[in-house]
Amino acid sequence: MMNGIITAKIIIISVIAFLVGSIVYTAITKDDNYLLERLKKRHNTQRKRSFFDDILEIIKPVAVANLKTNKNKDLIRKMFVQLGKSATEADIIDFENKKILHLIITLFITGAISLLYGIVMPRDILTTVFCFGIVICPSLYIYRRPTTALQVALKKKAKAFEKYFPDAIDLLCVCVEAGLSIDSAIERVGREFSNFSYDVGYEFSRIAQDMLSGVSKQDSLRAFSERVENKDIQSFVAIVIQADRMGASIAHSLAISADSLRTKRKQRLEAQVASASTKMTIPLVLCLLPATFAVVLTPAIIQVVESLGKMNGFQ
Repeated sequence: MMNGIITAKIIIISVIAFLVGSIVYTAITKDDNYLLERLKKRHNTQRKRSFFDDILEIIKPVAVANLKTNKNKDLIRKMFVQLGKSATEADIIDFENKKILHLIITLFITGAISLLYGIVMPRDILTTVFCFGIVICPSLYIYRRPTTALQVALKKKAKAFEKYFPDAIDLLCVCVEAGLSIDSAIERVGREFSNFSYDVGYEFSRIAQDMLSGVSKQDSLRAFSERVENKDIQSFVAIVIQADRMGASIAHSLAISADSLRTKRKQRLEAQVASASTKMTIPLVLCLLPATFAVVLTPAIIQVVESLGKMNGFQ
């Protein structure tokens, strides 16, 4: 009877934890979208204040104080710049506000669940450890989640450029050889590659927009190489800037750069193919070989067991 009551309590607490976790996830996801809208419309003074605005204003001093001792402040600003987002002081404070708000909501809800679990379950060391785990683990995950999301987005962007950048330079070379200026060619590449990769298309479109807004070609390309940390891009930018300064043929320089990028991509693919056999060793040993041994050796083991049984007088 007692075991049945404890089981029922565990089931009830698990259901409550699942429902509360779903509500927290929905609220956090909604807050992410809300933050993006706030970054896009931060100059819109006619937008109505919401409940999140009031909470963010209350915890803003905490975020400012936390940023003063935060060594990752410059890293966060750098990731914002690389992702093409505004990286002013207000944006960094909003980002820290979001993290603290998520942490407060998670601590409040997980603390309530931990308290409920501690009341209904027997008071022993396992219950205490489990209650602390309920509070600490989700809180650490929620607090680190925004920064981790930025890092994942940067890795995705780097992979997109490794895959599509040589093709983009090929198209840029074709456009220049066809008679377009380098500015028009860059804008055309950005428009075409937005259908294949948002990151590549966005960066080329931003270079064109920077040049149209009055930024020099050299500064636009240098900013591009700073936003995307890639040796191939730095080499491409250096070649284009040098050709523009010396008055050399841009088309010839782009053709050389495109050929070099294609060669490097081919070498990377060959290296991945060569390392595939080594990477497959562990999955084969852990997954395939045990099943193979089981299929091959099971009939032999059965025959041996039957033979030993007959030798000892068992039927």
